[in-house]
Amino acid sequence: MNKIDKTDTLKKILADRRFTVDYYQREYRWGKHQVEQMLEDLTNTFRGFYDTGVHSTVQEVKDYGYYYMGSIICTSGQSQQIIDGQQRLTTLTLLLIYLNRLQSQATGIPGLPIHFDNMICTVDYGVPCFNLDMEERRDCLQALLNNDAQYIPEGESNQNIINRYGDIEELFPEELKGEALPYFIYWVTEKVLLLEIDTPSEDEAYTIFVTMNDRGLSLNSAEMMKAFVIQQVYEADRKQVNEAWQKNINQIKAASSQDKSGVTNAEDVEFISLWLRAKYAKTLRETKKGAVDRDYELLGDRFHTWVRAYARTGMGLEQSDDYKNLVLKEMAQVTGLYLRLTQYSKRLTTGFEAVYYNANRDLNYQNLLIIGAVGLQDSPEEVDRKIRLISTFVDIFASVRIFNYKKINWNTNKTVLFRILNQIRNQDSVSIGIYLTKMLRRMNEKLDGVMSFELNQYTGRYMLHLLARITDFVNVKMGYPSQFEHYIDRKSKTPYDVEHILPDDFETYRAYFHDEEDFQNNRRKFGNLLLLTQDKNRSYKDMPYDERVKCYLTDNILAQAMNEAAYQNHPHFLTLAERYPFQPFEVFQKEGIHARQELYHALAKDIWNVGLLKEIAGGWSDEEEELLQISTAGSNYTVEYAGRSWPDAVQYGFLSAAQGGSGKMLCNIAEGDRVFCHITGKGFVGVGICTQTATPMKNFQVMAEGELVLIQDAPWMEAECKAQCDPDDEWFIGVTWLRTVALDEGYWEKGLKTVPLVAYKVDGDTHARILRYFNIREK
Repeated sequence: MNKIDKTDTLKKILADRRFTVDYYQREYRWGKHQVEQMLEDLTNTFRGFYDTGVHSTVQEVKDYGYYYMGSIICTSGQSQQIIDGQQRLTTLTLLLIYLNRLQSQATGIPGLPIHFDNMICTVDYGVPCFNLDMEERRDCLQALLNNDAQYIPEGESNQNIINRYGDIEELFPEELKGEALPYFIYWVTEKVLLLEIDTPSEDEAYTIFVTMNDRGLSLNSAEMMKAFVIQQVYEADRKQVNEAWQKNINQIKAASSQDKSGVTNAEDVEFISLWLRAKYAKTLRETKKGAVDRDYELLGDRFHTWVRAYARTGMGLEQSDDYKNLVLKEMAQVTGLYLRLTQYSKRLTTGFEAVYYNANRDLNYQNLLIIGAVGLQDSPEEVDRKIRLISTFVDIFASVRIFNYKKINWNTNKTVLFRILNQIRNQDSVSIGIYLTKMLRRMNEKLDGVMSFELNQYTGRYMLHLLARITDFVNVKMGYPSQFEHYIDRKSKTPYDVEHILPDDFETYRAYFHDEEDFQNNRRKFGNLLLLTQDKNRSYKDMPYDERVKCYLTDNILAQAMNEAAYQNHPHFLTLAERYPFQPFEVFQKEGIHARQELYHALAKDIWNVGLLKEIAGGWSDEEEELLQISTAGSNYTVEYAGRSWPDAVQYGFLSAAQGGSGKMLCNIAEGDRVFCHITGKGFVGVGICTQTATPMKNFQVMAEGELVLIQDAPWMEAECKAQCDPDDEWFIGVTWLRTVALDEGYWEKGLKTVPLVAYKVDGDTHARILRYFNIREK
């Protein structure tokens, strides 16, 4: 967009400025949802201007478009008081602090560093003064500016500021941390716009604030969609439909406990957006320059426009009864389901524990997937199975990624999660279970990551949760009630903390470690951590291991297990000790930490076991799994494979093409799409599922002789074909072959269609005939 008249850039608004906030509105209340929405809006807009492949200097940002963030209202004068807008300005300040830290850690990136410290704070006679000048926040913001991990926040606002800064750390896209970083910094500071409204007095500022917010409120997207839907219903049914709609919305609002201070009260908009995205979004915005919003984005907070445009083609609404049933049946079902998920998210519920586990880590996309999967005809038992299946999948998916230091938020994983949404939508629980099992098995990350897992800035936000899961798993296995809610309750009078078994005393344990760095590295290991109540954690702080291990006997079972006395007269525990590698430690050092890491690994393999999905779904046969693997493939593509090695394509599971001409079309094939390999003069020689999207030869890896190697380093049966491939120009897709035949057994008959392109779609009859020939049955 072009610059809006009378607006100012973020740099002009914040640089060398100082704002105050009155005491009665000082609490910072934005939640993760608002931070995620702001970051998504900023980064998506930026990607529309920034070309990852073609850029040379940060001066190009001058020609990028603008992004308007709304208005702020403040009093005029030397020390300006913010009347409206402190939530946004606080969050933008946190983003700037984070960007400043990113650039300080970056090396070898042209265009860095960029000076924008004066947008965060200025120095007044040696004392730093932040742009939002509130005495109670200074220590907190200074700790973030100094990257002080030891800072303990005091007060609601400061704790929330720390949490939201952590959200920015988690949600900020990885691809913007490299050479794109200076471009993004310049764009945020010079191209993000705000309208500053200055008034002579505080009273006048509030008059403007009230006028803008309390008078003449326009209809929101939910109300406009309701008006459109009711308009399409026969007049005799409108009262019933209107009452049903309002009943659903009232239930949603009544169930919402999220504090939305500082943002519009919009539970109805968020709920309907979730419902429509889950049920009807089929496309997602691409992450490249010039990409436009697709279904998922358009079904955000302006969904009423999409519904008007696609009611018939995208939602199947043609007649009055279709619109009536949309409200009376589908909306009613989704409302009930949403309310159940909200309840399960707030309290640990037997049978639906995974919903609570996911909510504890803000994995709200479980609701999207569950609502998408549940169909109108599902029995109550089937609905329960789908909730358990999908929430368990999300729990395993996220936990495995955490153990491998990978982000678990929606933005980072939206491509794969959106594909999953489209594959499981309205499917039966067995089909969903098989598909999700396949997705987990195909993850690059594995639970073996537990063996190298340790406490750091990223994992710190999840460590309490993970230790609580492991501790609770052992308790429940021993026949005791779950204590998970108590373990993670930070508002309890006796909250739990993460305990380091080895005290921070290198001199005492010097003999067991190479040096102090080795000692500290091992102290951070997962195997050196357990849960203790905060009071005990602090009282044990300086206590040597041989003394604290005696105290552990009064703590949870993972702590007790460190002491030999726990293995006497404790039959419930001894049964578990035979199954898992528990052992006591008279002396605890590096080998003991590794042994505890192995124990946690063994427990994790049962807690986050992929086999749980099959159990929840009620089981399935090998034949069902094979058939579903075929039927859940995405689009069907014919791939012309000419002048290349077919035996090696079969051996290593790939197809390839040079990127000249139509070779670029290989990039259209997505993971999960079905590929039909055709070789001119030979016919169709194989059918498979794409397991890796197009990748240059120089980066494409395969398993060769039990090891993962680059395809160009793997031994080929037809080495001359490998030699003809340009590592930069030849691109490969990974393929799991369902059926293949030798070249002289290729299938061709009259009526089959091919096109002189590398990768393309043809009419369904050609592919159906090929499937029959290869004895591959559609579901």
